[in-house]
Parts: sequence; C-alpha cells; structure tokens
Amino acid sequence: MFDFDAFEKVVATQVRALDNVLDVTFWPLEQQRAEAAAKRRIGVGFTGLGNTLAMLRLRYDRDEGRQMAARIAEAMRNAAYRASIELAKEKGAFPRFDATQYLGQGTFASRLPQDIQDAIRKHGIRNSHLLSIAPTGTVSLAFADNASNGIEPPFSWTYTRKKREADGSRSEYQVEDHAWRLYKAQGGDVSHLPDYFVNALAMTAEEHIAMMQAVQPFIDTSISKTVNSAKDRKSVV
Repeated sequence: MFDFDAFEKVVATQVRALDNVLDVTFWPLEQQRAEAAAKRRIGVGFTGLGNTLAMLRLRYDRDEGRQMAARIAEAMRNAAYRASIELAKEKGAFPRFDATQYLGQGTFASRLPQDIQDAIRKHGIRNSHLLSIAPTGTVSLAFADNASNGIEPPFSWTYTRKKREADGSRSEYQVEDHAWRLYKAQGGDVSHLPDYFVNALAMTAEEHIAMMQAVQPFIDTSISKTVNSAKDRKSVV
C-alpha cells in the first residue's frame, strides 16, 4: 500500500523548506534575487517512483503503473498547493500574484480542485509555481540507497561503479538497486524476478513517454525524463 497521508505531510514540509531556501540563498546578481522574490518559484518533486511501483507489484510500463503514478502526482500537487496557501496566510502571497490572471481560463491553477481555487482567490498563494520532477540520479544514489531516480524506472538491477579515491587511486563498487536488494533480503529469487520488476531497457520509447504523459497534467513546470531504447529496437515517437 502507499501511505498517501504521510506523503502529503512530507510534501507540505517540503513546500515550507523550499520557500525558506529562497530567503537564505545568496544570489550572485540583484536581478536574480528580484526575480526569485517576485514569483517565489519552487520545485517540489519526488524520486524513487520506479522502485515504488515495483514494491507495489505494479509494472511501470503498464496502465496500472501509470494510474498509480498519476494518483501520486495528483496527491503531491494538491498537498503542495494547499501548503502554499497556508504559507500565504502566514507570510503573504508572492508579490506578483493577481487572482484573476492566476486562476484565469486555461491556466494550470484553473484545473485545480474547486476548493483549492476558492482558497487561492480568498487568501492568495505563496509560490507562483510549485512542482518539478528533477533528474535525481546522484541524490538517489547518495541519500536514498540507490532508489530509482526521479520519474525513471531502474536502469539496471546491479552494476559496477568506478570511484576515484582521495589518494588518486581507483576503486570499483558493486551497486544494487534498492527494490532489488529488498526483494533479495526477503528471500526473493533475483535470478527469476517477477514481471513487475521492469527496467529501462525492457520497455519501448513509447512506454517511457506514456509515463510522462500520465504525470505531466499534475506538474506545473517540467519533468526530466530519459528515454532509453535498446540498440536493436525500432521505435517511433
């Protein structure tokens, strides 16, 4: 199961943290500081989606996986916007906020649930843009036990990583995917993985793009997505 309540609480904390970052950042140019202050754009996102789906026994490249990803993205969107509204009550809306333009027909905000739109119209919103899914490869490797990064499926279940040491020598390390290792630790046979363990090279380019299409309606800025395709596979996008 996916704990949506806990997830939404973490998203709210992330919104507050990233909003605070804007105020403590050293901006090289005054124009950069002014632009950041005027709109207070932040980039709430997620990592580990591919591993999450595998642990839920859902295939990344099938409708059921895309539907769950969309549910997660929608929950993130709603939680982030509600948190930003609460910050607006506390600290004020972003300086360039104009309710009529912000909620105008065709805008991202015009597609929000009606209660969120009503709250924005009444209280404003702290951040003009809130959501972005970044390419978190290094972050996932360093801080998330090599969970699949960003919106991506795992690239490989295991691989060898070369590292340059402080003395200039080179070492090699065996790296294992987070969900793969958990499955193995629980007695799973990693030589015969269930079909819901699917990596980047086992799907078509169209299936990669389909995941981005499922999530993008709930993201107000951009998604970083890599499309991997085996050399011998023909695909048209």
